[in-house]
Amino acid sequence: MISVIVPTHNRRSLLERKLQALEGQPGEFEVIVVADGCTDGTVEWLERYPAGFPLRLLETEGKGAAYARNRGAEIAQGDILLFSDDDVVPGPGWIAAHQRAHAAPKTVAVGRLLLPPGLKGSGAAELPGPPLFWWNATGNNTSLPKSLFEEVGGYDSAHFAGYGGEDPDLAYRLRKAGARFVFLREAEAIHEAWDYQSSAMGRARKAGAAHMRLYRKYKDAAIAWALGVHPVLLVLKMTFLPWTKRLLGPRGDYELAYAWGAWEEYQTAR
Repeated sequence: MISVIVPTHNRRSLLERKLQALEGQPGEFEVIVVADGCTDGTVEWLERYPAGFPLRLLETEGKGAAYARNRGAEIAQGDILLFSDDDVVPGPGWIAAHQRAHAAPKTVAVGRLLLPPGLKGSGAAELPGPPLFWWNATGNNTSLPKSLFEEVGGYDSAHFAGYGGEDPDLAYRLRKAGARFVFLREAEAIHEAWDYQSSAMGRARKAGAAHMRLYRKYKDAAIAWALGVHPVLLVLKMTFLPWTKRLLGPRGDYELAYAWGAWEEYQTAR
């Protein structure tokens, strides 16, 4: 059985679309919604929601996605954990595709993730197809054995309590543990991350800072190059992006904010 773990914070309308998309999905699964500090009536609405599948509700005190996902994993009854945020709407056959992916042990299955046209270039996560790298395994559309998740210690909610960093940190430890990362084109979902339109630059700075903390945590230059936070790269970005970002559109603004967030975090540790 698959346990779908959905952290949510004050986004009831998005959560409703997600749960509706799970109705009628073939396969054996349960859904665990972790309401993390919700104040918009999400909990009361969930208590009345007439789900056509096993649905469990867990409340946490606004401690962030990493903590919420860990709590959901603790009570999961499935052998496979499928992490998927409240703004990710799965397509038909999503559950079944993730179930089929786990015939081999230590598999980390990453499904196809698409953005609506209006969010292209916003910095919101998208994974339309191969190649697949370890850092593409995010809490949007990723499944793995519960035993493997527990083996590597789950999400690091101490170092990554805010926005960003918790996903590549977990993926890095999974890779070190010998996980096999596979891309699932048939496990398609739409990332309805519309709040990026108003918060993209702030998120970019926070993500850059979080990824710099990840680099410092392991002191592995491969992380810095993969995530674009190596000091050499940051100097190049901050030098040339102000002159060229117009050619890149919104993506250029995002990359520059990301670089400054990483650089500021780098300076605090010197």
